Amino acid sequence: MSCYVYAFVNLPKSSLALPKGMKQEVELIADQNLAAITEADISIEAIQETDEKLLQGVLTHDRVIREIFQQTPLIPLRFGNAFAAVENIINHLQNYQQQYLTILAQLQEKVEYTVSFSPVSPPSSLEISDARGKAYLLAKKQQFQQQQAFQTEQRQQWEKICPLILKEYPKAVCKDSTQEKTKQVHLLANREVEVLTTQQLPTWQAECSYWQISLSEPLPPYHFV
Repeated sequence: MSCYVYAFVNLPKSSLALPKGMKQEVELIADQNLAAITEADISIEAIQETDEKLLQGVLTHDRVIREIFQQTPLIPLRFGNAFAAVENIINHLQNYQQQYLTILAQLQEKVEYTVSFSPVSPPSSLEISDARGKAYLLAKKQQFQQQQAFQTEQRQQWEKICPLILKEYPKAVCKDSTQEKTKQVHLLANREVEVLTTQQLPTWQAECSYWQISLSEPLPPYHFV
């Protein structure tokens, strides 16, 4: 069994509402001005025994971080971080005290937003159901060419929008996986989202008419620590 760590936070001036973790309520282990959000007696090996247990562990990890994040800025850790003993956590806090405090100061009043770009389906403007013979083949060819042109323009819109976003948010993370149809951009922004929703998103949507843009809820800064 080991001591599982979810996140690092400034030592709170008032008590936090600590949620239940994988088995029991999480707790704070502190050193000077820094604290770790931890849960005792967690076996990483046991969590990974089955896909069901692993999924539940990942979901719990994310839930705990989000509930703490609603109360205070934090440095979220990836799933699966554990220390052999409490003393190891305290030593880690001592060794990285200034580094983590600097990061937490930079994240004050900041949240992560995920902007999702979902591709719009190409329009089917040609009627080919009643066509026969050469007319049918010609209609199919024209339809294919229109779809190709649409997809080319769609791709170009995505390639152009990332630099525009980076001008506003230089640390933005653009995810362009060829295996995923929906593209994502992760932003580190102020918790106050008015400028983003009323000015920037409409501008980006106008530049990306072949995509449907949506904005996530405020998230812990997963991609910025």
